[in-house]
Amino acid sequence: MAGGGTAGAQRRAWLTATLLSVALLVAPLLVWLFLPRPAPVMPARPEPAPAELPRPEPEASAPNEAEVVAVAPPPEPPPPPRETVVASAGPVRGVVLDPEGRPSAGAVVRCREPPGVSASTDAEGRFELPPEADGCEATAEQAPFGDAEPTRVAAGGDNVLRLLAAGGIAGEVVDESGRPVEAYLLAIESFVPAGTADRGSVNGRARKVLDPGGAFQWGDLAPGRYVLAASAAGRPPARSPSVDVEAGRVTRGVRIVLPQGATLRGRVVDAASGAPVVEAQVELDSVTSSGANAISLVLTDANGDYELEGVPASGPFSVRVRHEAYVSKIVPGLDARGAGSARADIELRPLGDDGSREELTGIGAMLSVSPSGVVIADVIEGGPAALAGLARGDVIVRIDGESAADLPLSDCIQRLRGAPGTRVTVGVEREGRALDVTMRRDVVVR
Repeated sequence: MAGGGTAGAQRRAWLTATLLSVALLVAPLLVWLFLPRPAPVMPARPEPAPAELPRPEPEASAPNEAEVVAVAPPPEPPPPPRETVVASAGPVRGVVLDPEGRPSAGAVVRCREPPGVSASTDAEGRFELPPEADGCEATAEQAPFGDAEPTRVAAGGDNVLRLLAAGGIAGEVVDESGRPVEAYLLAIESFVPAGTADRGSVNGRARKVLDPGGAFQWGDLAPGRYVLAASAAGRPPARSPSVDVEAGRVTRGVRIVLPQGATLRGRVVDAASGAPVVEAQVELDSVTSSGANAISLVLTDANGDYELEGVPASGPFSVRVRHEAYVSKIVPGLDARGAGSARADIELRPLGDDGSREELTGIGAMLSVSPSGVVIADVIEGGPAALAGLARGDVIVRIDGESAADLPLSDCIQRLRGAPGTRVTVGVEREGRALDVTMRRDVVVR
């Protein structure tokens, strides 16, 4: 029984080992059949070299902000070359109207910048400026109106410049006691236009006034600063104070006082023979800057005598003596010294072959008025002014130490004239420098 037991135990051990071996063989097969199969692993493909990569195509969608900053868009191809034509500005055209809105013929249109660009209006008030005036500030001027307000003009634009209304002066002329002078001559002694416009000289414009109250009103005056002068028979010219005239406004209350004048008597004779010069003309000279005065010239009689009424009763004045056969002569430095009369005997030189036509005593300079004041317009060659170094353009600021800033032209002329050999000191301004020059007056022939 023992041997049979041992054989059974061996058979059971072999059977167990056999079943275990079969299980080990069958289990992997079952796993392979019933479990999901993994995806096959593909070998990695080698990447091409950078030079061989194709250029990426642009995305259809818009790039985000980071892409705009980081990646610049590809440049657009340049347009095909073509001929370029630059159009230049055409002329600047427009019209100038008067204060009533009517076309103003003969007005002058100027550009402030560039300077020197100007044009005049035609019969219909129209103007045409060159192309360089495109965009400039333009103004228009025409006496007696005020200047048009500066207006920017443009080529192809509707350019309209409107002149401002003129101004005026109203006042009266009286004698030294305040009584009205009924008949007198009124003249523009000096005029400085408002602004920078150059209107030319209106000095000497005069009109006769006849009014029982001595009143006057002068209209159609361009804006600016005026001095008027009045004169009447027997009364030397007198000036108004400076009067400012504005566009469209009448300045009132101007009063001019005419004092009673003196009488100048004397005789005109030939310088060589002493014979009387008959019918020589004797008249006041440079008593006003305008040259307008109501004191009529007089003629010498058969004895060469003359009598000129209405000369200034005080202060220096000059007379001019003329005759067709003689060199005309200006006699300066005359003064009635407050008396009712004065005397001056005058010698004239016959005309000769030297071509001289006039003789005067002074510094040998011709004066004129400018915005800066009284200036030397010219000097006579060989005269005291030329020899002392005075020159054209010098502004006279002092005469014998007295300021000339407020002196009218006529007063400057009278103070520079005088007897031969007398001295006068003239202070001038030249290019910002002050100069004082002393010289001897002398006879100047021209």
